[in-house]
Amino acid sequence: MNRTLGDMKRAEEIKEMDPVSIKIRDWVAGKERNIRALLGSLNDVLWEGAEKWQQPRMADLLTAAQVKKSYYKACLVVHPDKQVGEEHEKLARAIFTELNDAWNAFEQAGSQSL
Repeated sequence: MNRTLGDMKRAEEIKEMDPVSIKIRDWVAGKERNIRALLGSLNDVLWEGAEKWQQPRMADLLTAAQVKKSYYKACLVVHPDKQVGEEHEKLARAIFTELNDAWNAFEQAGSQSL
């Protein structure tokens, strides 16, 4: 089997990372600080039983107002305070952090509609 240097490096990094960090890294890859892409793929990282979240389509994230509405809905589901003591607390905290960073970048860029 021919493995690239990048594959070997990723395999080594994974050995040292906890499962939540790996899941978050895979979810964020290529979507860093892109609030639309993160909201549009949130189902990829959410835990079973996060029923309150309705995955938006890209067509639901065109205007700044639509993005804001979806962002707030996502925060209601993943806010760490709602997961205190739950098995998904660490994952919720990591998701919330990534969404917050992306939201701040979106606002700093002028909250533009597509």
